[in-house]
Amino acid sequence: MDSVKYIIPIVAIVFGTAMPIILAALVLWYQLRKTARVHELALRLAEKGHPVPPELFAGTHTKQSDLRRGLVLIGLGIGLSICLAQFEAPWSIGLIPLFMGIGYLLVWKLETGKAGN
Repeated sequence: MDSVKYIIPIVAIVFGTAMPIILAALVLWYQLRKTARVHELALRLAEKGHPVPPELFAGTHTKQSDLRRGLVLIGLGIGLSICLAQFEAPWSIGLIPLFMGIGYLLVWKLETGKAGN
């Protein structure tokens, strides 16, 4: 009966550590399966002599704007700094996402200016 009280923390630690790894493996497995199905379909189309549409390989994932990322990180940095200051914790930790957001805004501005030329 004494060993049962040690099993629960060990199981909790193992599952707590393994869960992110399992989730990442499932996401990667799903993406691999999806890519394999697309390639299999393209191969079947090519074998039958049909043209393979380029939209088949076009990713549905759209890149998010650096402006959006910058504004979100700036808001997160300011909010985190205010929250940590209220709890008398080191509020300067909030400066990390704040300056990352400023960096994204600079990249967005430079890329927008480059596209206008």
